[in-house]
Amino acid sequence: MNCCQDLKNSELSILKENDHRIVATFLFKKGLELFKGHFPKNPILPGVFQIEMVKYVLEKSHGTSLSIGSVKKTKFSNLICPDTVITIEITINRIEKALFDVKAIVRAGDVIAGKTNLILVQKMTE
Repeated sequence: MNCCQDLKNSELSILKENDHRIVATFLFKKGLELFKGHFPKNPILPGVFQIEMVKYVLEKSHGTSLSIGSVKKTKFSNLICPDTVITIEITINRIEKALFDVKAIVRAGDVIAGKTNLILVQKMTE
């Protein structure tokens, strides 16, 4: 199992959704692969994984595959420990049909753990 598989097997719930806003929650259990590198005796969610979580929520809510076009700005401000409910609030500005400008706030419980601004690109199918 790898980190991407851990993401797919996480407890994901999309709470609110419209064309410009999504709120979703995640829960990751302590024994998952994604916690093994950060840190063996005090596991935390790697900050960069927050970006993958945002992308994954958009993929699920829009039923499409996305890739990261660019990371405009990201700030990781607090640790996320296993078994913590993570809430992601995403604001979407669709630039073109296949291009999304996304801003997200990631919370661990009631505390802001990170903020990110991304450009996501819809993968074209052949």
